[in-house]
Amino acid sequence: MQHISASGLGRADRKVVVGCGLWALAAAIVLLVQALGTRSDWLLLLISLFKIGSFLLAAALCWRSSLNPSILSGQGVWQAIAAGMGFHALGDITVSLWRSLWGITSAASLGDVFYGVGYLFLVIGLLQAVLSRRMTLSLMQTLGISIAGVVGILLASWLYFYAPSTATTSSLPAQSVQARTVQTQPGIQTQPESVEATAAANAIAQSKKDAPAAIQLIEQRLSRIAGGLRLIYIVGDCLLIVIAVSLLIAFRGGSYSETWKLIALAGLCLYTADMLLIYQIGQGSYRQGSFWEIFWILSALFFGLSAEVERSISGNSQPPRSQQRWL
Repeated sequence: MQHISASGLGRADRKVVVGCGLWALAAAIVLLVQALGTRSDWLLLLISLFKIGSFLLAAALCWRSSLNPSILSGQGVWQAIAAGMGFHALGDITVSLWRSLWGITSAASLGDVFYGVGYLFLVIGLLQAVLSRRMTLSLMQTLGISIAGVVGILLASWLYFYAPSTATTSSLPAQSVQARTVQTQPGIQTQPESVEATAAANAIAQSKKDAPAAIQLIEQRLSRIAGGLRLIYIVGDCLLIVIAVSLLIAFRGGSYSETWKLIALAGLCLYTADMLLIYQIGQGSYRQGSFWEIFWILSALFFGLSAEVERSISGNSQPPRSQQRWL
């Protein structure tokens, strides 16, 4: 089984691996160009398409693995993970549409609801993998899982509750350009910093006015619970880290090891991206298209690759049909 795990990728699987690698490389190049100061609307749109495409690809690969009745982790596990990837893609699509159509860049949007549902399905899928098997952990394994969980929870709690925040408004991302004002003396009216900033702020305000009433109502309601939605990210990320590390340690060296190494990496990338997002929003320094957003893309690709690896392992672990007749 260990030999199968090490050499489980067939030709079709290698094509998927190469495709995912090229996708990640192209996304990294675009993000690097954006980070170096070449900011434009088409680059932001391209980055959004890379993120959406990554989660859609992962959903498709996970769903394809779930159609295999002999998949090692069980069909329900990959169906739930595929749904989680799909809802993450739907969240990215919603955020991109709200930003491009109506200029809405609030701290919370309908996309955050989809992200929350996506986390729920991811946790359900990984819990199914845990609960469907008996795991006897040694003292060192239990200690390793506990340390990973405690460190993840402490870091997330510090970022959410104790990290110094310089944001004075509703934690709006920095890419929603607003006209900042300069206070001169008490009683004197403030003046905008620049004509360009004022024009940008007026354009955003006008685009929000053009949004349908239902969209504006949803934005207002969700903005009130923006902190709670970010807390869902933290809880979901911490659960994913603990469960993925548990499975990685429990099945280390067996037929599951390759799959759960990738899932652990996927959970770590998702955790890293979300923590950086929460920190920068708290600092009021978040800009869409930051280079660290590559972690979201890598997370989706690792989930998809884990499904592809397990599908390959499951197929290679079955005896040929000519042998099955005599079993």
